[in-house]
Amino acid sequence: MESTTENPYYDYSDMYDAIPIQICEREELRHFVSTYITPSYYLMFILSFIGNGLITLILVKWEKFHSVTNIFILNLVISNIFFSSTLPFMAVYQSSAWIFGNIMCKMTNTFFFIGFQSFAAFLTLMTIDQYLIVVHSWSSSSRGRISYALYMSIIVWSVSIFSSIPDIILYTESDQMGNKVCEVNNTTDNHWWLLLAHYKHFVLFFLVPLFIIITCYFRIVLKLTTCNIRRKTTVLKLIFSIVILFILCWTPYNIIMFVMFQKQTFIECHSFLPYIFSVCQSIVYFHCCLNPVLYAFLGTKFRKYLCSCAKNCLPRTPQQNDLSLRTSLGL
Repeated sequence: MESTTENPYYDYSDMYDAIPIQICEREELRHFVSTYITPSYYLMFILSFIGNGLITLILVKWEKFHSVTNIFILNLVISNIFFSSTLPFMAVYQSSAWIFGNIMCKMTNTFFFIGFQSFAAFLTLMTIDQYLIVVHSWSSSSRGRISYALYMSIIVWSVSIFSSIPDIILYTESDQMGNKVCEVNNTTDNHWWLLLAHYKHFVLFFLVPLFIIITCYFRIVLKLTTCNIRRKTTVLKLIFSIVILFILCWTPYNIIMFVMFQKQTFIECHSFLPYIFSVCQSIVYFHCCLNPVLYAFLGTKFRKYLCSCAKNCLPRTPQQNDLSLRTSLGL
């Protein structure tokens, strides 16, 4: 008891075979998250599934998959659903403790990283596709390009799932001072897995896509300044907005993750980074909900189809049914 009085931030690392636990700030951080962040998780979960569900309906019912862009957009929506499926579990965990067991602990974090990794990959492929269309005048709807998009989609999902193996190994349910937690098992045996997971996430699925995206759009801007390509303006506006949103939402999160990994700041009781990390993580989840809004408001066809969905849910007269049919046929 005397040692505890002299040092209120007691190091429990001898009791647990891992890094010291931040007991001193756990309750304050939990109160901050449960008060300001957790309520938004439930709202984002609902909005994300409604928005992504509408985009999927539009793609399947009207747009079909006759272009590479539509195939990649569908895969982006699926990636967003992977993100969003973790929101209810994270909301409960942030406000109390992990109550879902070890298997769900691994699955929740695996879904998060599969979603992130596949999203970054498909966003990069969409940017490369637009670069080829604009700069090199490739067709987006040729049969060979459609086959290429399907094969690349299979490869991306396979790589994303395979790359999540370190996360499956690292994340586990454990008991810390009577509370169940779902965190990285940072023991000596997992040191190399931790290094692999961190640098894989930061370099392969953030820095590399960021470099490719910026390079491609630089070339696209140069092309557009010398040629008048009006037909592709709407698509480019959509893709460009998605990319900018990705940079703004994911850059702070990755920087904070990198800083915490290098300095192991979470073991410091008075560190403010856990608070910043919680905010940045919520921004990442918000990003999942905002993408469908971009599709709906920047894409002319998506707006038209969204209006059609809304009209179909309301009672209509025979005259309105005839007008809707002629509009869908382009008459």
